[in-house]
Amino acid sequence: MRSLAVCAGCLLMVGVGANPQDSFDREKSAREYVQFLVLQLDQWSKEFPQQFYAAVMRPPVDASKLSEGAKAGPAELGESIKRLAALSTAPDVMTNAAFRNQLTQTLAATKEMNQAMSVQRFPAVLQNSWDQIRSTLNNLARVYKLEMVAVLEPPGSGGGRRGGRGPAVVTGPVPGGLAGYIVDQSCARKGKGMWNNAECVTRCVRDGDKIVLVTEDGKIFQISNQDKVTPDSFGQVVTLVGKTDGDTITVETVKM
Repeated sequence: MRSLAVCAGCLLMVGVGANPQDSFDREKSAREYVQFLVLQLDQWSKEFPQQFYAAVMRPPVDASKLSEGAKAGPAELGESIKRLAALSTAPDVMTNAAFRNQLTQTLAATKEMNQAMSVQRFPAVLQNSWDQIRSTLNNLARVYKLEMVAVLEPPGSGGGRRGGRGPAVVTGPVPGGLAGYIVDQSCARKGKGMWNNAECVTRCVRDGDKIVLVTEDGKIFQISNQDKVTPDSFGQVVTLVGKTDGDTITVETVKM
């Protein structure tokens, strides 16, 4: 009997006439995807409240302009995600009413904070963490068909955040090199929990995805000469020495 490979980040679809074993595999795949998303949330949110409250204590953030809901949001989010993590282990998580209700509450807890992040200039690292948390929450919202968190751009969104939306990096040699994780392009955008997953990177590259370098603060650099990066560096922190052109690097050497 054929088996279905589980790919974190994808829900496997079952065709017409699928047998009972295929149906079971589909449910298992969906459950593991939800659990994977909750794990990502847990990883990204652990330091977020502390970073948020540290940021509101100094300029350019003006704490006096934050609503009480926005101020309470990070702490409430952290507690909500802990409850989600506990509920996500349920065998019936795809239909579990308690999990769905908790997810609804978690999404609601982010609204005022999300608005605050869009009108005040928080540090780029914090903005990047929030992007990852919001994206993962919205992936869960899609699964359960709930209202998603609005994607609002922060002021001056050309501040060098992930995905190359900031000003171009100066063209030329990179003194000392660029440090970061070697991952595939898809996993680079799925959150820090995937950056050191060598097995997933290997699978995605084998399926045709490109290799990129993602820095600790989430900035993604394309690699023009893919052959310079070998599989033993997948999911590892490396330093790429070479020349940059915007957000693309031509690698001369890889230091591990």
